[in-house]
Amino acid sequence: MDYAVLFVTDLHGSNVCLKKALNGAKMYNANALVIGGDITGKMVVPIVRRQNEHTAEYQGTKYALKSKEELERLCRIIGDSGHYPYITDEEEIQQLRMNKQKTDEIFSKLSMARLNEWLRIIEERLKNTGIELYVTGGNDDFFEVSEILRSCNAIIDPEGRVVSIGGHEMISSGYSNMTPWKCPRDIPDEELEKKLEEMASQVKDAKTAIFNLHTPPYDTPIDLAPELDETLRPKMSAGEGGMKMVHVGSTAVRRIIDKYQPLLGLHGHIHESRGAIKVGRTVCVNPGSEYAEGVLRGVLLQLSKDKVRDYVFFAG
Repeated sequence: MDYAVLFVTDLHGSNVCLKKALNGAKMYNANALVIGGDITGKMVVPIVRRQNEHTAEYQGTKYALKSKEELERLCRIIGDSGHYPYITDEEEIQQLRMNKQKTDEIFSKLSMARLNEWLRIIEERLKNTGIELYVTGGNDDFFEVSEILRSCNAIIDPEGRVVSIGGHEMISSGYSNMTPWKCPRDIPDEELEKKLEEMASQVKDAKTAIFNLHTPPYDTPIDLAPELDETLRPKMSAGEGGMKMVHVGSTAVRRIIDKYQPLLGLHGHIHESRGAIKVGRTVCVNPGSEYAEGVLRGVLLQLSKDKVRDYVFFAG
C-alpha cells in the first residue's frame, strides 16, 4: 500500500499557511505531514498606541485604527503574512531605535509566542487523525525553536537523526551553507557535509530512504535565486529585463545525494525555485514558498517501498 506524504516548507511564521497545511494533510488523506525548515517569521510590525487610535504603516499602507475590530483585523493580516504585530507607544519606539538588543529580545519573544500558539493549534487539529507530523527548524530559525518543537507530543523533530516514516528511513537537517544574511544555522559547506555524512552513514537502506534537507542540491533547477550585489539587492540581467539568477544551493547536499542516491530528497530554502528534478535516481522536490501572500505551496507524494509512484504540486 502506498504511503502519502504532504511536504511544505518555509512557512516563515504565516498563521494562515500553517492552518492550510494542517487542513491539507487531512483533505488529501496524507499519512504524514512534513514541514521543512524556516518556520519563524522575519519582521516585527509596530502598531503605535495613541490617544484615540492605533496607527501603523504596513506594506505601503498607512493605518489609523479607531476600533478594537480594526486593530484585530490588522493584527490578523500581519500574522497571516508571517510577521509579528507589536503594540507599543512613541516613547518605546524611540528607545528601540537606539537599542538593538531590546529590539532583538522583542523579536525573539514574539517568535517564540507564535510558535507556542502553533503547537496548540497543531495538537487541536491533528488530534485523533493518525497523521504523523515531522517539523524541523531551518537556517533562519533560532536554536530555541528545536527545544519548543521537542516539547510537543504531537510533533516529531527529526533534526540530526534517522527516523522511520512509513517504513522509510529519513534523515533531516535544517542547516544551510553560508548565506549573505549569516543566519543562525548557516555553516560552511564542509561542516554541513560532516553533519550529513554522520546521519547518512547510519541509514541501513539508502535506496528507500528520504533525505529531508532544507537546502537544495547545488547546480540544479531547484537552487536558482537572484544574484545579489554588495547591498543585497538583486542584480538585473543585461538585455533580458529580468533578475540575474545563480545557483545558491549546497555542494555538501549535492555530494551526499550523489553518493547515497536516496529514494527522495525534500528541500526548500529557495522560495523562487519550485520544481522536481532527478539527481541520478533520486527524486528531489522543492515546493517553493509564497508565505508572505498567505499562499501555501506544497507537494503531495505517493511512495511505495522503493519508488516515488507519483507527486503533485499544489498552491492555495
